[in-house]
Amino acid sequence: PRHHGQPLRDFLQGPRYGGKQGIMTLAALATGLIFVLVLGMVHHVGVLTIIRITPHAGGRGHAAVLVTFAGLALLHSVEIVAAAVALAGLLQIEGFGGLAGAYGGTWEGLIYLSGMSFVTLGYTDIKAEDSIRLVVMFLSLGGFMVLTWSATLLYSVCGKAWREGGYSSDEAPGRGS
Repeated sequence: PRHHGQPLRDFLQGPRYGGKQGIMTLAALATGLIFVLVLGMVHHVGVLTIIRITPHAGGRGHAAVLVTFAGLALLHSVEIVAAAVALAGLLQIEGFGGLAGAYGGTWEGLIYLSGMSFVTLGYTDIKAEDSIRLVVMFLSLGGFMVLTWSATLLYSVCGKAWREGGYSSDEAPGRGS
């Protein structure tokens, strides 16, 4: 019979994941989850700020759409660069893994990996190796979550602007009336 905690003990002491590698895997999972949670908090504050500065009501619907779009573009850019900075820090930890392929050890490479992880779920010519792969996986999860959150906000602002502007669904901009 197995004892409580035995699967975790097997994981940490197993032939492939034993010792330090097992601990680094757990550290990467925890780091990735913390990243997603912090990203969610930062994005929430950013979205609230965008809502606060966005013009509302009569005759300024197009301004509301444009301010929201620009604010979200800036917010996502900051989030992507912050994730690149976090990756740079994690790469300094011995045993956490590394980046290969087209990385080249540059900030451009880190920002590119971060951005591509956010918007394409990580399809890039930079390859994450060892435990840091799990953090990059969480970057993709977080990116997907905040991008869909932002798309929902922009959709809502557009709908409100178009309704307040007197457009029916057939007369909305881009419908050719």
